[in-house]
Amino acid sequence: MINQLMTGAATRAQRLRTQVRNSAVGSHLRHLANRRNTPGIDFVPGGRLVTLRADWAEELEEISRGEPHLLTKTAADFQDVARKGHILVAVDRSENSRVVGCIVLWPLGQDESNNYWFELGTFMVRPEYRFGSRTSKAMPIGDTLYQYILLLHRHRNILGTTTNRRAVHTGQRHGMQMVSFQKLPPSIHTATCICPADKMQTDDSMQCAIKDNGCRVRISFQTWMRMGQPTQLSWTE
Repeated sequence: MINQLMTGAATRAQRLRTQVRNSAVGSHLRHLANRRNTPGIDFVPGGRLVTLRADWAEELEEISRGEPHLLTKTAADFQDVARKGHILVAVDRSENSRVVGCIVLWPLGQDESNNYWFELGTFMVRPEYRFGSRTSKAMPIGDTLYQYILLLHRHRNILGTTTNRRAVHTGQRHGMQMVSFQKLPPSIHTATCICPADKMQTDDSMQCAIKDNGCRVRISFQTWMRMGQPTQLSWTE
């Protein structure tokens, strides 16, 4: 009985810490801390990308082609989401505003209750700028991109799918909640499962062999709260 009470209290305390950390105030404070750790890097939302040099979208296409865990996006794709304000791009001021990373909200459409959903994707940072690269450019740029786009779009329903374990843990650090694909609204479940048949090991996306196993879906903390806090999956499964 005592152990059950202690476990329950610990769970409630952890949930409270997560709520505070992902509140508007908590998120702003974490963003300020992240910015101090990324000197010389600007994080440019879509509406301001017109101030960058003209080839920024081509640079992002080139980076995406070198990422094995990502579906390749074209310069036209990036320009389209920029016009809608659904992209955040990291640029290095000290290198003539060189594009070094980005994160994107790709539209998934409406669910059965007419709520719009977006997929957090095309999350990438040039290898030499990654925190673990041990180069002179190593900074927590990926964490800052992830946290900042969630802050800017707190009001949106956001999910992320990935087969990249590192991306899973990045999301965990920023309040993403891991749930089963089956917890998603049916139309959104269908919209997000668009991988090639050879990756899913089937022609039927609803029967994907890696779903909830090699491939994980996470939803933003605010989305999870709006959904009524559906059952979470363990991060270690």
